[in-house]
Amino acid sequence: MQQILSSGQLAGNYKPEYENYGTLFKLIGEIPHNSCLILNSWEPPSDILTFTDDNSAVSLLQLIGLGEAATEILRQKGLLDEELWPELIEIYHGNPLWLKLVAQTINNLFGGRVSQYLSYQPVFLSDELTPILQQHYQRLSEIEKQAIALISNESEPVLLTQLMAKSQGSERELFKAIQSLDRRGIIAKLSGEAETVFTIPPVLKQYVKMVAE
Repeated sequence: MQQILSSGQLAGNYKPEYENYGTLFKLIGEIPHNSCLILNSWEPPSDILTFTDDNSAVSLLQLIGLGEAATEILRQKGLLDEELWPELIEIYHGNPLWLKLVAQTINNLFGGRVSQYLSYQPVFLSDELTPILQQHYQRLSEIEKQAIALISNESEPVLLTQLMAKSQGSERELFKAIQSLDRRGIIAKLSGEAETVFTIPPVLKQYVKMVAE
């Protein structure tokens, strides 16, 4: 679906001359029928979000990392140091493709030794993984890039109030950027004691820092 959505804008906006897809999806969501349509996208079209209330026949499922299930990928790749696999999975956000690529790197350079790979800081971005991260980054609007740059500069998850204090844009722009990044699945929300805090996966954080250099 992302192929018909615009790059360089907030998530969910159609490219020029593709807006009629929104009408099609609206009809499919509102008219009774016996079919099932599954859309797969890096970001949801903004108009679909209006159909996803509790009484709607339309559901939005945001895919998250595989978590512990990702250990099977590392096992199939023959990696060593199983006790360190959870750390590797966290760094790569449980993304199956990213983990397959880093497992290949670990096998090629370190004989499958995860401990040796993790001893090198910062996170290594292979030539296979970097173009994938670049595709995601290039889709972002300028205010989204500014927001994840602020988050990437923090060693710990950051409060929205902290981001607002450091942002050069307006509060309204920052709110929209955070919401858009959340819809893209690029940032993670964690419940703090009093406020929600935000962070991004270490591998994305490293890419953002690399772009800024």
